[in-house]
Amino acid sequence: MFMKILFLGSTVVFLSSCLKQTESITPIAQPQTLAQLQREALMNTANLAGNAELSNNAKASLESGSDPSIFYLNLKYNINNIDVFEAANIPNSFEQIGHSFLSTIAKLVLSINGPRQIDLTPINLSMPDLNLDLSVIKSIKIKRIFLQYNKEMDSSSDFAADFSFIDTLELAREVTVPKVGTVDTLLFSYRKIRNLCLSKCIQFDIVSDNILDLLRPNTTLKLKPALTISKLPAVTDLKLDGVIEMQIGLKLPF
Repeated sequence: MFMKILFLGSTVVFLSSCLKQTESITPIAQPQTLAQLQREALMNTANLAGNAELSNNAKASLESGSDPSIFYLNLKYNINNIDVFEAANIPNSFEQIGHSFLSTIAKLVLSINGPRQIDLTPINLSMPDLNLDLSVIKSIKIKRIFLQYNKEMDSSSDFAADFSFIDTLELAREVTVPKVGTVDTLLFSYRKIRNLCLSKCIQFDIVSDNILDLLRPNTTLKLKPALTISKLPAVTDLKLDGVIEMQIGLKLPF
């Protein structure tokens, strides 16, 4: 009898210790929600469309629109101390587009050292061969173009640099209209009278925001600048920072 009781007691203790033991499995990857997986897939599509991942100079967000088959990549690209020759070293095509527009405008501003009314000849936008996949990319819109003085340069000039010497600055392109001929279509426009930052920055009015048709293969993008200045700049050794915001419409991959 005593042996039976001892056996039952040992069995209970053994089963109790087994019940207290738990197994743990270390996950290979952190669990993701459906929304996180979808965002990852969309960003992968955006990077593939741009031929490379976005750099640290770019901030991106995603949103949907009225067309359920299209999503939008909102891209904010910042350049500190604009290098007008840097575009060839930028792998992402969307950032190359933004840099090309900013550097072209910066060239115009930095070259001001002549008469008050400047007759500028058409210029070729330094746009590289982007190899854009138009089956995926459905629109490229410029939403904002902003220039300001480089902070270090501005500080070293005792904050004497400003853009008050520019009255107007516009960029247009030539288009051929059937039965009309060649006309200029305005893309970007700046007017000093609408400056809201005490002439320490330039923000353009975007007249024609969708530029996808300008970037098609085998086309030459020629821009016609128009510039009016009231005086020469107080500081001639200028360095500029810039911001361009773009919205790229992309076809859903699923």
